Amino acid sequence: MRLNEEAERYLLSAKGYGSFCPDDYDVKLAEIMGDWRQMDTVDLGIVGVPFDTSVMYRPGCRFGPESIRNSLVFSNIYEPSLDFDLKGLKISDFGNIDVIFTDVLETHKRVEIVITEIIKQGVTPLILGGDHGLTYPHVKSLMNNVNGNVGVIMFDAHLDVRKNHHGMISSGTPFRRLMEEPEKNPLQPKNLVEIGINGWLASRYYGNYCKEQGITVIPAREVHKRGIEDVVEQALEIAGDGTEAIWISVDIDCLDSAYAPGTCAPNTGGLTSYHLLEAIWTIGQHPLCRGMDLLEVSPPWDVQNLTSLTAASLCMQFIGATKKRIYG
Repeated sequence: MRLNEEAERYLLSAKGYGSFCPDDYDVKLAEIMGDWRQMDTVDLGIVGVPFDTSVMYRPGCRFGPESIRNSLVFSNIYEPSLDFDLKGLKISDFGNIDVIFTDVLETHKRVEIVITEIIKQGVTPLILGGDHGLTYPHVKSLMNNVNGNVGVIMFDAHLDVRKNHHGMISSGTPFRRLMEEPEKNPLQPKNLVEIGINGWLASRYYGNYCKEQGITVIPAREVHKRGIEDVVEQALEIAGDGTEAIWISVDIDCLDSAYAPGTCAPNTGGLTSYHLLEAIWTIGQHPLCRGMDLLEVSPPWDVQNLTSLTAASLCMQFIGATKKRIYG
């Protein structure tokens, strides 16, 4: 398959995936991945966006995409607790988007061009960031490919509905932008679900804004009490109500800092890795699910690569769920 000339111009080739502890009976992710330029069709495409210029605290997540890829080397394609493997899935790594670190808007434009074209080709994107401000062009790209509304299920410790940050676009502004800026199919507040909100890092003003707009906010505390299965069932009903597609947006700081120390804003009392793995497995299989971004893994702040390894597991969970959605 090929992308249009402009989209290909903004893509930098991905480095190869390796293997770890080779075993004749193991099949590694690298062994089933192909070069998208030599494939007729691609079911799922990995894309890196190494950009953290708009991060608000503790930059470093520009190094996330490569660190997550390096951790994917540990992944086999079979998950015994699910009794499921990835054989038959057409998967490729499209590489990194060529970002401009001094220009947020130009970078977002490039991301939108590339991801719009990838989705247009029928590929389900798995995007590795990068800061959470990137969700704006990611979801905008999905909006560009559907005629109706899009639902979003977001996992984050923060509301990310700021007006601006000192007058600038930041990692805290993407969801307000998605509701206010797109001319075609803006995100409807009733179809936005925010799961995992937690910690003394928000303001009542933005909490009230979410209530007034009709955004569904499910704090981490509520997830711990209710259970993730019930929460995800509710989220899918809301995000899928009258929409044509659903996007999953994961800020790794939704996880408790015990599971994700290497992030821009560590979170005490957040979700567990089990919560997030189960949520992604369920949402990723939904017929409307069309992509996911995984953001704010910051290797310079990590401890023994734990956050990148967790992120790699989350990627594998989405890849598996995508195969199950497509092939059953």
